[in-house]
Amino acid sequence: MKHFWLFALLLLSGLAVQAQEKENRDAQGRIVRGPYETNRFFDNIFVGVAGGVNLYFGENDSEGKFGKRLAPALDIHAGKWFTPSVGARVGYAGLQAKGWTTANSIYARGADGNLFKEKFGVMYLHADAMWNLSNALSGYRKDRTWNFVPYAGVGWARSYGNDTHDNEIGFDIGLLNVVRLCKSLDLTIEARCLLVNQRFDGVSGGRLGEGMLSVTAGLAYKFNRRGFKRASNVQPIDITPYLNRIRGLEENNSELASKNSVLNDENEKLRNAPAKVVVEQKVSASPVVLFFKIGKATLDSKELTNLEFYVKNAIKADKDKTFTLIGSADKATGSRELNRRLSEQRMEYVYNLLKNKYGVAPDRLVKKAEGDTNNRFAEPELNRAVIVE
Repeated sequence: MKHFWLFALLLLSGLAVQAQEKENRDAQGRIVRGPYETNRFFDNIFVGVAGGVNLYFGENDSEGKFGKRLAPALDIHAGKWFTPSVGARVGYAGLQAKGWTTANSIYARGADGNLFKEKFGVMYLHADAMWNLSNALSGYRKDRTWNFVPYAGVGWARSYGNDTHDNEIGFDIGLLNVVRLCKSLDLTIEARCLLVNQRFDGVSGGRLGEGMLSVTAGLAYKFNRRGFKRASNVQPIDITPYLNRIRGLEENNSELASKNSVLNDENEKLRNAPAKVVVEQKVSASPVVLFFKIGKATLDSKELTNLEFYVKNAIKADKDKTFTLIGSADKATGSRELNRRLSEQRMEYVYNLLKNKYGVAPDRLVKKAEGDTNNRFAEPELNRAVIVE
């Protein structure tokens, strides 16, 4: 009879899997299995409790009455699903076992004909690896009514009673049927086979091992967050506009560098041009432009030479004149605030050179910073300057 019920359970489980497989297909009829987003540490955690019967299989148990071999069973467990198909749990299983023996063993309670009754406590602390066969074969469904979950595990088994006990390593395999009641609560129907050393019941009869079959039913509560979210197909970002922008800036930079080179050559030719002999006459100092490199507030050696020449031949020659130092920055580059600060720094730099190095009286110098608001020249490079006039 027990073989009939086991066969019926397997058959119904298989039919449930096949029936629900048709419900989880895409438009092309293919089973949808993933991928799914990785869940957080406390997602898809569940706890459960169940009760039922234990049936122990020892050396002489089959010789006694079947009904008197049935003992109460208790299961308590907690676990987590890592993916829709793969999970793990830890728990307690056991409570009590009953059986028969031909010898007066450590757990024997009394004789019944030629047999002794056995009754002892059972505690099995275990860890199981679970495989949700329904999700694996038919694709994940959060609202599936029936999930078919085989598992296998290992743990510590303890038998106890009559002021004695025995500890063994246990192995278990089983089948867990999960019936959805609502989004947070499941009905569980489980069949487990525990395998232990043959001395577990206090009788050594030459076997390699023996075991206990447990059939339980109970409830499992699923904590939020429940279920899995399918990963979306991430579209690659089109970076072509950014590459085109970078390419355009590189070409513009090369063009500016070429123009700067031409201006430097022309400036060098002007500096190296032979001096003209003129008739000495009293003249008023004309303006001079001191050029700075982009982003800089200090002059290079050539511009410092130009400034020194201007001081000796203009500022000191026209001792009654008041000079205005106008700081400037080109508006083609940088923000308005940055250009304002840069023009002030350039103007202060020239002011300090004239006052501290060349001894020009401060009352002959007027400071003025224009930022990028009054570019006088068409070329941006020429507006990175301080004008002395």
